[in-house]
Amino acid sequence: MAATMLIPLHHVRSKSVADCLKRSIDYIRDSRKTEDEKYVSTYGCDPNSIEEQFLLSRKIYEDNVRKPHKKDIIAYQIRQAFKPGEITPEHANELGYELAMKFTKGKHAFIVTTHTDKHHIHNHVVFNAVAIDGKSRFRNMYFSSYALSRVSDMLCLENNLSVIQSRYEEKIRKHGKENDRGNNHGLDYNSLSFLVDIEKKMREGKGKGYENWARKFNLKQRAKVLLFLEEHGISSYEELVKKTDSMDAEIEELNSKVKARNQKMADNKELQNAIIAYSKTADSYTAYMKSGYSKKYLAEHEKEIQEHKKAKAIFEKLPDGKIPKLKDLRREYGELIEANRPDFQQYVQLKNERRDYLIARKNLELLLAREEAEKEEKAKAKPSRSSRSEASL
Repeated sequence: MAATMLIPLHHVRSKSVADCLKRSIDYIRDSRKTEDEKYVSTYGCDPNSIEEQFLLSRKIYEDNVRKPHKKDIIAYQIRQAFKPGEITPEHANELGYELAMKFTKGKHAFIVTTHTDKHHIHNHVVFNAVAIDGKSRFRNMYFSSYALSRVSDMLCLENNLSVIQSRYEEKIRKHGKENDRGNNHGLDYNSLSFLVDIEKKMREGKGKGYENWARKFNLKQRAKVLLFLEEHGISSYEELVKKTDSMDAEIEELNSKVKARNQKMADNKELQNAIIAYSKTADSYTAYMKSGYSKKYLAEHEKEIQEHKKAKAIFEKLPDGKIPKLKDLRREYGELIEANRPDFQQYVQLKNERRDYLIARKNLELLLAREEAEKEEKAKAKPSRSSRSEASL
């Protein structure tokens, strides 16, 4: 049940920035909590001069970008707590370091300390609000805490550690009550339960069958598929199939629209080029006719004459035989581009989303196949009544 919190550390006006930093860092480095600083790691700063290096980045930012405002945030603290008895302090510190690195993308200096003074092991991470190079600050967006918890969940699932109670379990409990009242809204409880079972297996990691499975399907993949399904509200394999199929139809429809417009644009551009070529080569072709179609003149002006003939051939294909004005063609071409842009952007976006859904679908199919294989193995291993009777004879 790795719980996470993101806490901004504000500058208290009655104290200096250095004092505020020192107070926070001294607290998380307390030797009584970290077993004489046995479980302390840093990135982008020396353990003996953390405050000074934080302040140096801050000074570069203030000199080159802007001065701090009234409610200035000097650093951020991450708290990450683990289920009692589930992790060692060494491993917890490694995960805390990895969490901080992933969350800050390696742009901010930080210190990670692991406290062992409570019944549950927990990490404290303090990272500088200003980037190491002093060119930018961390932006604490509305969903930053959510993003932090998702990164932490992913790391925990990859390492067979518990996470906060799954939203699927909450759905099962919530809709289970509604089902008792005869109002199930058509939800597939077995599918929801199946996804919770996956998470439990990931936590336990026990059994020979599981070990064989793990060799083919690693923890990272399983963590990704579970989180993907949760984040996209997919509660069953059938829902996932329906979603990918509907995306296929939408992609095909958009693709057809884009292709049709592309063809119109190609025809339009061909006609534009033909009008321009016809105009440029008109004098040469007129002179060629006046020469009585002289072979000598043709040899000297073959390129222009061929371009003129090619343009005339394109005009002959026009359904009404009327050559449109060049400015009208250019306007139409621009309109086709504008009409195509949103459809093409949506097409690319859906293609990328579909790829992610198909990966999740394939991974879920592997999970389902493993579940079925385990059931068959258990059924074969369990002796039937007739076999027990024969054995007793």
